[in-house]
Amino acid sequence: MKQKTDYAQLSTPEKGVSARMPNAAEALDCYLSIAQAIAGPTDYELVLENFANRLRALIAHDHLDIVLLYPSGTQICYEARMHTSWSHTQNPAKPTETSPIRAVLRGDLPYLLTDDAWTDPRFHFEGADSQPIFEADLHSRIVVPLRVQGALIGSLAISSHTKNFYNEELVVLAQGAADLVSAYLFALERGKEAKDSAIAELEATGRERTLRIGALRLTEGMERERQRLGMDLHDQTLADLARIRRRMSRIEGGSPAASKELSAIQDELDHCLDEVRGIVEDMKPGVLQLFGFSEAVEAHLQRCLKNMRRPMAMNVDDASDGQMDQLQDAVRTAMYRIVQEAVNNALKHAECSQINVRIEPVGTDISVTIDDNGTGIEDADLHSQSGISNIKTRADLISAQVQFERLKNPNGTRVRICVPFSTGDVTSASV
Repeated sequence: MKQKTDYAQLSTPEKGVSARMPNAAEALDCYLSIAQAIAGPTDYELVLENFANRLRALIAHDHLDIVLLYPSGTQICYEARMHTSWSHTQNPAKPTETSPIRAVLRGDLPYLLTDDAWTDPRFHFEGADSQPIFEADLHSRIVVPLRVQGALIGSLAISSHTKNFYNEELVVLAQGAADLVSAYLFALERGKEAKDSAIAELEATGRERTLRIGALRLTEGMERERQRLGMDLHDQTLADLARIRRRMSRIEGGSPAASKELSAIQDELDHCLDEVRGIVEDMKPGVLQLFGFSEAVEAHLQRCLKNMRRPMAMNVDDASDGQMDQLQDAVRTAMYRIVQEAVNNALKHAECSQINVRIEPVGTDISVTIDDNGTGIEDADLHSQSGISNIKTRADLISAQVQFERLKNPNGTRVRICVPFSTGDVTSASV
């Protein structure tokens, strides 16, 4: 019966002795043993250890390393039996151009066989990372390429402390072992890349979700503060102005000039009362909370129309069947604030006579478009610290995309805000 080889107990190369050439049966037995040893483990270190132990029955060695190439012009080295700075560094990815075996890694040579790597000029050139050759006392070396479907993916290097230890016949055996392990290493590398990509995607998704929740918390906090200010204005400032107006209405007598001045002050107070009521309603949008998004936009347009001193046409078209009201409250409120800002900008700067607001689903998003027939937005406006900056900031907080477009025939400006409908799935941070 054939005796089983104890690969873990094989001796290292003897000083001053050339490597023994195995016969065909021994080579076949070793190849089968390698295949059995590497088939299964998914850890690089374990695969390399198993491979090195089995390969020692075929080619005795003191050091073994496998280099895998990356598309960016870098490589990563994995070592067995002895470890050097080729693999043990903070940044294991190194440029292939500095590798002492770059002639094989670039495909310039079919293999490297040297009796003494210390004195072989092929391993030493300006900038070469060849110091480990001396530190690990590597003299005789065989370096063969790793290929998968004809493509060069790396190299296998076998080294001995002994000079003149390897020959051309052993290069053939080393190449056979390289061909056997290359496909498995390639599969491991693709699996590792897929795993790393999946982890990175999960981490990115987690970061995006965390940022989104944080942004919603900020938006909700801003909205709560805005509503608190609105309530303070309603309970204090508006009440004070109304009380002053009532007291002034009870003042009688005086000269015609005084009466005229008093009447003018009362008109100013009435205007201030209307302005403050509008501010309170903007800060505490009861219509949005009670009746929904499109009705709140309609109410804001009507308030604007009431204060306009020029003819103005305004229209709201909700083609989304009320989908905006299915979003989270913080997102819906932020979208309402953006529409307010866009409408106010158009009325203040565009000299328009018509504003149209359209709400509609666009794929997985909900889009709100505000069109006006004014003078049209300029490139300089997009970089100004104005209402446009506020719109961009609010859009970023809810992961919305905002576009500004100058219209022609007829002239005007279009502001489009698209918010993912999935934004509404984020757990509310409200307290």
